[in-house]
Formats: sequence, structure tokens, C-alpha cells
Amino acid sequence: MDNLAGFLKAALRFILWLGKKGVEMKQLETVGIGIAGMVVIIVLGCATGVKTSSTVTPRPPRTEVPAEPVEFQLPSKLPLVAEPGEVSEPVPGGVIDWSGNTVRARGTGFIDPGAKNKAQAKLMAERAATVVAQRNLLEIVKWVRVNSETRVEDFMTDYDVINTDVEGTVKGARQVGPAKYDSVAGIVTVELEINLYAKDGLADALSPALGGKVVASSVSPRVKEFFQEYSGLVIDGGETGLKPALFPKIYDEDGNLLLDTKNYAGYLTGQTTLQFISDLDKLLARPELATNPLVLEVKQVRGKLGTDIVLGPKDARQLKWLKDGFKYLLDAGRILVRVRL
Repeated sequence: MDNLAGFLKAALRFILWLGKKGVEMKQLETVGIGIAGMVVIIVLGCATGVKTSSTVTPRPPRTEVPAEPVEFQLPSKLPLVAEPGEVSEPVPGGVIDWSGNTVRARGTGFIDPGAKNKAQAKLMAERAATVVAQRNLLEIVKWVRVNSETRVEDFMTDYDVINTDVEGTVKGARQVGPAKYDSVAGIVTVELEINLYAKDGLADALSPALGGKVVASSVSPRVKEFFQEYSGLVIDGGETGLKPALFPKIYDEDGNLLLDTKNYAGYLTGQTTLQFISDLDKLLARPELATNPLVLEVKQVRGKLGTDIVLGPKDARQLKWLKDGFKYLLDAGRILVRVRL
């Protein structure tokens, strides 16, 4: 408003000066109307907050943005800890390598000693060895334990789609290294393998019979507490005769099901697997687990094929949260089962 008063004084002096110079009244009226219009604009600007060159806008109050809550972080992922072959079942023509997450089979083909084209004879022998390896691999796969009551062969018999999928998985098996030629014996050996857990692996081929995938819930407070207190979960089969299976179950002594790993088949991949080990001391010496692993001893084993795990009352109570937390244990690679074959 002080600026407005100064403006009016200057305008009045200007009009008086024009009068002394002999400016006509009509022209003075025009000048006065112009000055009045400017006064109106200035007054309205002050009243409505319209900015002029002399308007000073106060700084808005600073709003404190609350810090976002820190999300729960899983511990760093533990890679496969067992050496390939550490927990394995040799079978005629190959091996089921539970710790290496593979099933392997060998096949041999004979080089025709009378062939004129030796290179072509070797190639034909290699193709024959591959066919034999595929056939052996299929027979080995059939004996893989799915759970305590079922082998892969049972699913293949009961479900045509699984029979087709398993055969397709075997035909798509990858070759392990180059073919081996024995020029003295005149034979070629080829080794093939498939994964137990992985996309396009054996467990994936069984998925039509496994039911829907469990949708993982958010991390519960009890799961968070576990990861804050322990570096991992180790279930020690000891001398109970526990056998490895694709999808073992865990019970308490009263027969209450604590966990059916089959329900989490969709989370069991080549990168997130149920790890089978045999050397517990070697495992616990790893810095990622050495701090404070939770090691639970298997009380007994149940089921026709000896793969169901039974825990004692105290240990079972500690794992009431396992259904909620199993997916996160897999993601972190921190659930391991010790077996002795």
C-alpha cells in the first residue's frame, strides 16, 4: 500500500504540471482515467494476490517427508553347498545325484570294424550310444522317489500326460562333455543328464499331478525372527535311514503335517532347491552358516519309501511357521537335509 500512495502523489504532481503547461481539460481527463485504471489494477493485485514486480511471495513452509520403512531383506543366497556326487545313488547305467541336482545315464555304441569310412562309422556309433543313453536314462528316472509312497514310474503309469512329458524331458537331455572313443575296444560312450529341479527338469514334468502352486504370503513376523536369529535350517537325518525324495513331507510325532514340499514345487528350480548333504561338519564350517544354524534331528522316518521326516515335540514347535517361511528359505538357499546313503 505504501507503493500505491507514492504512485498517487506522483500522478497528482504530473497532472498539475500538465495544467500549468496549458494542456486542455479534455486531455487531462483522459490522463486521469488512465491513471485511475492503473490504480484499480494495483489495488486488485494487492487484494487477490496477483503478483506484480513489487510483490514478495513468502516461502512455503517446509514439509517433512517421513522416511519409508525399511523392507525386510533375506540373507544373501547360499549357493549349492554339497559337492556333486556327495549324496548319490549309483544304479546300473548311471546315477541319481541328489546333491548335484541331476540324473545321469551312459550309453555305448560299437564302431563297425569293417567300415570303409571310419569317420562315418564313429558318427553312427555315437548316435547309437545316444539312443542307448536315453533308454537307460528313462529307466533310471522311473526309480526316482517323488515322496514316501510314489516313484516317477507310478505317475507315468497313472497319467498319460506325465508319461509323455517325462519321455520328452529325457529326449531333451543334454550331453555331458564330448563322446568318449575307445579305439582299442571299438566303442563310443555318451553320457546324458537332466535336472531334478529346474525348468524343463524332472519335477517340472511331474507338475500336472502336483496340484496348484501355493501363493507365498508376505513375510510373517515369525519368519523374520528366524532369519534374524539363525543363519539357516538344517534337518539332520542322522542314522534314521532317511532317503532323499523330490518332495518329502515333515510331520510331528502325532502325525500332524508341518510341511508338504510338493505344494511348493513351483518354487523349486535350479536356483532354489531343497539341498541334500551328507557332510554336516563341512557344511557348518562355511562362514555363511557357521554363525548360528538351527540344526534339528529327525526323530524317526515314516512311509513305504522312507522319505517322510518326523520331528520331536520341541523341534516341531519351533517350526510351526514353516509353511509360511519355506518359500523364503528356498529363496535364500538355507534349508538343507542331511541323509546318509
